[in-house]
Amino acid sequence: MTERITPEDVETFERLADLKLKGERRKGAADILSVWVPAANELSRKMAEPRHRGLTPNVRFTHPFSEEVVER
Repeated sequence: MTERITPEDVETFERLADLKLKGERRKGAADILSVWVPAANELSRKMAEPRHRGLTPNVRFTHPFSEEVVER
């Protein structure tokens, strides 16, 4: 995707998700999505390459107030 996401596109997404954003927030969302969506698509294409197919995400969640972190 090389086209920028427009506030009108965001308005379409709003209708689909039953959301209501103010005009200035719609513009901000369009700006953010215009960067995030191409980056996500690029990462998706990269991870679909044969040399990356065996990789799996490694995500570790911890609670900021836990006194002890247990490795599993």
